[in-house]
Amino acid sequence: MQTDKKPRRADLLRQFEASDAHKDIQVPASEDLLPFARALTRASEAESIPELQRACLEFLDLMSDFYEVSTPKLRLLGPRPHRTYEGRLSSELFGDYDLSDQSIRLWTRTPLMKKWTSSGTILSTICHELMHHLDVTLLDFKNTFHTVGFYERSHRLYLAAIDHPYYPLKWYSGFGPRGSRVVNWPATNRGKALALRHGRAS
Repeated sequence: MQTDKKPRRADLLRQFEASDAHKDIQVPASEDLLPFARALTRASEAESIPELQRACLEFLDLMSDFYEVSTPKLRLLGPRPHRTYEGRLSSELFGDYDLSDQSIRLWTRTPLMKKWTSSGTILSTICHELMHHLDVTLLDFKNTFHTVGFYERSHRLYLAAIDHPYYPLKWYSGFGPRGSRVVNWPATNRGKALALRHGRAS
């Protein structure tokens, strides 16, 4: 997971920095979201596109009602678009969001083996794409960049959906390719373990 590089144009840079600074977002109660997460899991286990479509739309409807925004359109597709390098998978697209018509696309199968995508991956992806929708409909950003703030907001949505205690994403202090920030997974996972331990203790 890494951020977009900072844009050079002054107006885009201001939008990027505003998104980057906005790390918090109110989320629905987990008990309201868990039935939809469970329905999504059942649909994934059944490998049923109609059931998954229904579960995802119900989830998007609930979220959109909570934030008082329009519900994005949704399309479910097959194997994920991908690239290979020297015969190995180098990148893949899990989902995307189209600002022009406020639509989400989710891919439901792995790119090479064509296996059904796990429910956790689908839920994480729909939270990510929903955050793009909220950027432009709720937070009034003209563009929706992948910033540290964006990832933190979508992370909060996902944790609420799975009823997991909150823990922050940790980032390496330096910069990655083209000036982007890169998530520090070992440090993030240590925070995850602590949050889960303390959450259960309470």
